[in-house]
Amino acid sequence: ATCNGSLCGLCAALPFPHPMKKNTWKGHRSVIIPDYQGIGIGTRFTDYVADIFKREGKNYISTTSNPAMIHSRINNPKWVATRKGRCSSGSGSGRMQNKHIKGSTSCNRITMSFEYIGDKK
Repeated sequence: ATCNGSLCGLCAALPFPHPMKKNTWKGHRSVIIPDYQGIGIGTRFTDYVADIFKREGKNYISTTSNPAMIHSRINNPKWVATRKGRCSSGSGSGRMQNKHIKGSTSCNRITMSFEYIGDKK
């Protein structure tokens, strides 16, 4: 993302392989440079990125622990909350995360997951 020709943020998405939820991408990281934080760029930027995937016929999901982003998405009709909680059950196998290593799971912070549904037409 740019603002007046200057870089102000970035967003990365990864394919989300899932046996039931096909053709899904997951927002992996959104960063807004500190000078541009707090003015709504992050919300609009991630909505824009999610909409690109939606227009291409793909599902777009996102999990966040950022309180401002959670509040924004709860009140945004383009997003549907799919999970709220402190702890994910994890992969179980330890391949994706090691739940025995302190700080490697979301148990110490509140997280919410959302799915982008876009504008209802």
